[in-house]
Amino acid sequence: MEPVTYDPIGVVESPFSKPEEVPRPSDEFVDATGTVHLKPEYEAGLKGLEEFSHVVLVSHLHEVAETRLRVTPIASRGEVGIFATSGTVRPNPIGTSVVELVELSGTELTVSNLDLADGTPILDIKPYAPKMTDLDDLEIGWMGD
Repeated sequence: MEPVTYDPIGVVESPFSKPEEVPRPSDEFVDATGTVHLKPEYEAGLKGLEEFSHVVLVSHLHEVAETRLRVTPIASRGEVGIFATSGTVRPNPIGTSVVELVELSGTELTVSNLDLADGTPILDIKPYAPKMTDLDDLEIGWMGD
């Protein structure tokens, strides 16, 4: 397979200066507000986004220095594979964060529930709009224990 390369569309301004300062995933939202600064050439792509309450930030976790295929999450029964978690030590350190869109002004998005460190490159932004309508069969594995 050929390598894949992306150019970030923007960067995060966050109250967390290092990844270690970002609270670990839990049942509660991260109580932090920050700003996503997009490059000016992407402003036209934001049209209509203000109609959504939440967005998904796709990021490059640029400060992740290691990769592990097995991890022991805090809430798990024990060791699980990295692909069964949202952990950062992945072969490709790509993050997805669902954040609340507080304000959109020009190329700046003010967001809350931010779980990214300051300076994190943003690869994409998507509106948060769940596609499944019937969640009766939803299973969340060890996360539901």
